[in-house]
Amino acid sequence: MIKWWDLDSGRLSQSAAEHSGMVTSLLYWTETKLVFSSSNDGTLIVWTSGAVVLDKIRLGSPIFSIAINLRRHLLVCGFKNHLCVYPLDEHKASGHVINLKKSFSDYQHTDIVSCVVSLDSQIYTVGYDRKLLIFDTYQTPDKTCLKVVHSNSRAHDAGITHLLLVRERESTRFLTGSFDQTVGVWSQDGQLIQRLQQFTGEITGMSYVPSVKTVWITSGNSQPLVLDPRSGDVISNFVDTFQGHENTPCIKHLISLPETSHVIGSTRNQVIVWKYHNAGCVTILQAKHPIECLSYTAKKLLFLFTGDSRGLVKKWKRNDLSPFTYSKESYNMEDTRPERRGLRCLLQKQRVEQNKRPQSRMQRPGTAGILRKGIMLNNQRPATSQKKLCGYTKSLFADEIDTLVMATESGDIYLWEFDDSVSGPFHEEHFSLDDEQQLMKIPVTENPLNTEKNGGLIDKHLAGFVCKKILAGHFKAVTALALVGKDNGFSTVYLLSGGWDRRLCIWDLVTFTLIETFNRPELDHWHEQRDTACDGVIMDICYCPKRREFAYSSSDGNIYIRRFGPQSSEMTLVNILRGHEAEVTSVAWHNLKDKWLTGSEDGTIRIWSEEGALCERILHAKGVVMCICIDQINGCIAAGVHDSIRVYDPDTLHLVQCNEGHNDLIRGIVHIPEIKQYASVSWDRTVRLWKAYQRTNNPSSSKA
Repeated sequence: MIKWWDLDSGRLSQSAAEHSGMVTSLLYWTETKLVFSSSNDGTLIVWTSGAVVLDKIRLGSPIFSIAINLRRHLLVCGFKNHLCVYPLDEHKASGHVINLKKSFSDYQHTDIVSCVVSLDSQIYTVGYDRKLLIFDTYQTPDKTCLKVVHSNSRAHDAGITHLLLVRERESTRFLTGSFDQTVGVWSQDGQLIQRLQQFTGEITGMSYVPSVKTVWITSGNSQPLVLDPRSGDVISNFVDTFQGHENTPCIKHLISLPETSHVIGSTRNQVIVWKYHNAGCVTILQAKHPIECLSYTAKKLLFLFTGDSRGLVKKWKRNDLSPFTYSKESYNMEDTRPERRGLRCLLQKQRVEQNKRPQSRMQRPGTAGILRKGIMLNNQRPATSQKKLCGYTKSLFADEIDTLVMATESGDIYLWEFDDSVSGPFHEEHFSLDDEQQLMKIPVTENPLNTEKNGGLIDKHLAGFVCKKILAGHFKAVTALALVGKDNGFSTVYLLSGGWDRRLCIWDLVTFTLIETFNRPELDHWHEQRDTACDGVIMDICYCPKRREFAYSSSDGNIYIRRFGPQSSEMTLVNILRGHEAEVTSVAWHNLKDKWLTGSEDGTIRIWSEEGALCERILHAKGVVMCICIDQINGCIAAGVHDSIRVYDPDTLHLVQCNEGHNDLIRGIVHIPEIKQYASVSWDRTVRLWKAYQRTNNPSSSKA
C-alpha cells in the first residue's frame, strides 16, 4: 500500500495498492517529478502526480533499495547478493523509464543490499553481509560499468540497516546503522572516524536535518537521538524538540525534506511530522532550581553566568566544536569565605533583619495584581526547607576587570573572579562535557569569538572561579546593578547598586570600596528619607555613557534620571519619567536611537525622548514586561513578556519575532552578538538560546 498525504493539513489525498508485496523503498526524481516505488515482489513502479502509474517494470527479484545517480543518469537497485544499475530513460524510448538492455550488475555483496547512496560519480552501498562498498561509475557508448574503489568487509559486527549521507560546506560524512546497535561515522573515502555505541536497540532510522545541521537517529525509542555531525557530540539533552514527549510511540523510520524544512517519522501505525521553526529554541540548558539572573562574557572564551534562587552560580562554557553543547560548573555561595567590605561590616546587628527573605514584589499589597496570580500558579518554585538559602537577584560581568558581579536577596554583592589557584568547582551530577580534555585533545583551528590563543589566559579561565570579595552596603535585597567603566573617562570602574532599601550605592570595583551612599542634601541629617533615592523599591538601573546620566526605575511607577558622579552633590536630578501605571521592572538606554526605554508590569514598553520627559511611543506587549534587552547589531527591542520573548523593530515598532518555549516567567535576556543569539533565563529552571532577529533592509516590510 502507498498513501499520499497533504503535508499542511495532514489529510489523506491518495492511496494505491499496485504492489503485491511489501513496499521497500520510495524515491522522488525531482527533475521529472516522478516517484519510484520498489517492492519485494520484484516490481519497480513509476508514478506521476495524482497517483497515476506511468510504468510498471518487473525485475524478477525482490528489490530492497533504490537510488538515482544524477551525474551518470542512472537508477541503482539493490537486490539480494547483487547490485544493478540501469540507465534512465524518462521518454521511454527503450520501452520503459529505465533501459533494461544496458544494465550492469555487480556481485560483491553476499547478502541483501539494504541501502544505496549516490554522491557525484560514486555509489556507496551497505548490506546485511556487514560490507561497506564504494563504487566508481563510468560509461561507454554500449554499457555502464562499476568499479570497486573501496571495500570494508567488516564495517559492523552485524548486518547494516542504514546508510546516510551528510554533506556540508566544511566536510562530507557517511553514517551507517546496524543490528549491532552502533552507528559508524565514515569519511568520504570510507575511513572510520567515530563509532557511537550509546543505543539500546538496532538502528531503525537515520535522517540529516539541514535546517539545524543535525542528525536524528532512532533505535526503538520514542525520542530520536540527536547528533551534531561536525563534532560527533550527542546533543539530545540540549534540544527541546522532544522535551516532555517521553510516552510517545516508538519511532521506526525518519526522512527529512530540505525543501520544506519538514522531518517525517513513522511509528507502527502513525505518521509524525515536525517542521522547522526559525524562532524556536536553538539550545536548552537545564538547571535544578529557578534561575533569577543572567550575564555573559566573550572576552576570552564565551561564558554564560546564571544565578538561581538557591545561591548557586553556574558557569556555562560553549563548546568550540559543537555550537549546541555547553559544559557547566556550579559554585555554591555557602562554600565561599570571601573578605567583606562596606558599611554593613560595621553594623552587624542589622543582619538580624535579613533572616527573612524579602517579600516578592509579586506578593506585595501595593503592586499590580497581574503577577500576584502568576506567583500562586508557579508550581516550579521549590518548597521551603528549614535551612535558609539566600538566592541571587541580579548579575553583570565587568569585562574591564574580569569580574562577575552578583547581587543577592540578603543585600550583599558577591564579586567572582577567575583564579587558577582554586582547587576546583562544585560539580553537579550531570556534567555535560569534559571541556578541558576536549581542548587539550583537539586543536582549535577556527577562532570565531576572537579567542586569545595565549595558553596561560585560556588555562586561567578554565581552571577555577572564586568569590574573593563581598560588598555589604545594602540592608535589603539588591535588585539593580550598573557599571560605569574607565572608557567613560573615569580613572576606575564604578558600580551602581540599588534595591529594596531604596538606597543607591557607588562602589569602586578596583579597590572594593564604598565610595558614596546617595543622600539628599536638602533634607536634615536626622530625616528618615535622607538616604533614599525614591519613594519605592529600586527595580532596575542603567547608565548612559553619551549623556553621563543614569536612570533607575521604581515600584512607585516612576523612572528617575540623574547626572552621574562619585559624590551625592554631583548626582543632580535631571528628570522624572511618569506614565506607567504599575511597577517599572526594567530600564534601558538605546544607544542607536539615543532614547530611554522602560518596561512595566502594566504590560507596556515606553520610549522616551532623549531630552525632557516626553513619552514618544507606547508598545502594548500583551503581558507583563519582566526585562528588556537591546539588540546590539540592529537595535531591535527584545522584551521578556511573561514566558515569551517579543522582538520589536526599532523603527516601525512592529513585532518581528516571537520566541516561545519557556513555561514560567522570564527573568533575564542578553544579546550575544558573537554568535548572533539571544539568551534567556526563567523560573522554569532553564537557560534557552534563540536565533537573534536578522533585520531586512526594508524595515517597513515587517508585519505587525
